[in-house]
Amino acid sequence: MTMRPIGVLIVDDEYPIREELRAFPWESCGATLIGEAENGEEALSLCEKHSPDIVVTDITMPIMDGLTFIRELRKSHPVTQIILLTCHSDFGYAREAIALGASDYILKVSLDEEELKRAIRKAGEKLQRERIHLGREMMLRKLKAAKGFEMRLKERPDANGRERRTAQADIAPEDWTLLGFSDERQSLRFVLLWLTATEDELPSAQESVQEALLDFERRTPSCKTWFPMRGGEYALWFSEAEEPEAVGLRLERLLGSLPAEAEGKEGAPVGKRGIGLSATVGGLAVSRADVWALLAAASWWREADFYDAVSAPRIKIGSPKPLSELEPAHRRHLSGLLGQAGANADRLLRTMQDEIGPWCADRRFRPAALKRWLAGWTSEWLSRSRPGSPDPHAELVGASDWGELEARWAGIVRAVPAAGPRREIVEARAWIEAHLQEPMSLPIVAAQIGLGPEYFGRLFKEETGESVHQLVLRLRMEKAMKLLRETDMKVYEVAEAVGIPNYRYFTSTFRTWAGAAPTDVKRLGSRAE
Repeated sequence: MTMRPIGVLIVDDEYPIREELRAFPWESCGATLIGEAENGEEALSLCEKHSPDIVVTDITMPIMDGLTFIRELRKSHPVTQIILLTCHSDFGYAREAIALGASDYILKVSLDEEELKRAIRKAGEKLQRERIHLGREMMLRKLKAAKGFEMRLKERPDANGRERRTAQADIAPEDWTLLGFSDERQSLRFVLLWLTATEDELPSAQESVQEALLDFERRTPSCKTWFPMRGGEYALWFSEAEEPEAVGLRLERLLGSLPAEAEGKEGAPVGKRGIGLSATVGGLAVSRADVWALLAAASWWREADFYDAVSAPRIKIGSPKPLSELEPAHRRHLSGLLGQAGANADRLLRTMQDEIGPWCADRRFRPAALKRWLAGWTSEWLSRSRPGSPDPHAELVGASDWGELEARWAGIVRAVPAAGPRREIVEARAWIEAHLQEPMSLPIVAAQIGLGPEYFGRLFKEETGESVHQLVLRLRMEKAMKLLRETDMKVYEVAEAVGIPNYRYFTSTFRTWAGAAPTDVKRLGSRAE
């Protein structure tokens, strides 16, 4: 993560001292001056607003002295480092301040640039150590509380199979406090932040995000707390006084503070697009009971992003377009569209792009159900086209948006360019060719394959482009043509050999198909010999 400059606050009631410190080259220490105050009371107000990393403070001041200020500061900013400015007469106070956690002290009379630089470096090193320790401790506490919170968040069926909503009483009071709701009724604005990353990228991405959130919480007084949720999701809670648009601006700065690799990389191969970050600003929770509904509603944005990822802003306010359930009728329609494309890869890809994509985007089916259905259909298709192919479920279900799903599916389909017809079609054609001399009809062929006539007839036409009747007729006429030309069989014998014993019907059918009578074809065949 990019290191921020160390924020320094000056607290001294003597204007010449503040003026001298104002002119100090803070940038040379990796620091920046974020404010100044004349007394401890004014300094506390600035600390709540700016959350300084280091406070350089006098001890003897009016209204609120330095020691009182340090005690109050420690309550809300435990890792802020304190450098004392003292006079010889303040040594007793200085010892007490150091006992309260001050990192160093400097005599005003001997204040020089190098001495202050050493004090800043020392405070910065101590700040880093304490932040790491406190951050780890805080993360463990947040993770523990969030885990129990999320387990109870899930709706589970009761003994009668009915869904029940988790009661807020299931959450321990200390966990509610850690999650931002120390009071039963406390208005907070909810924000859901989520990241999308590959399985390999997710652990490091989460670490970067969590470090940024710890720093963001410390530096942003209106952000009351945050906690991790299921993989890659984080719940943030802001003061109700913060308007949604203002929260959105803070989130933009937060996302902008994350490392470059945490931004999606356009043009990267599917599954290697880096880490995408998004957030949605939700409504207000005026009590603990409101938390459940806000968490459930916020997840809609993540689902909606499956269709809106390209056009939607990464910071969203309000409610997304509604999603719909994938019903059995929808599944049948999708199966029919893909079935019409048959085994041809190009037709399948055109169908997905021109028909299925727009149809699904218009109806906005819930992504998880849609991806599972497509994975199941593709698995069955692969079992016919290329037995032994890897199971496509993980590849397809892992797609984060429609564009990625379509691209992954296209890659799977293109890998089977010479996909053959279904096993049932191959078996049916072989049986027909071996039994052309026997009575033949759609129900007879379907029974040999073990399928219903209606389904088999539709499937056969989708896969081959012709009906069973058309195939049987064509094969019979082709065989008759061959026998008439190459053998000395009588016309009625040829008719019986191809399964049409009715001489008149055979002659009429052959003339229609070949454009010539059987006797003419036989006569021409004899002359050719």
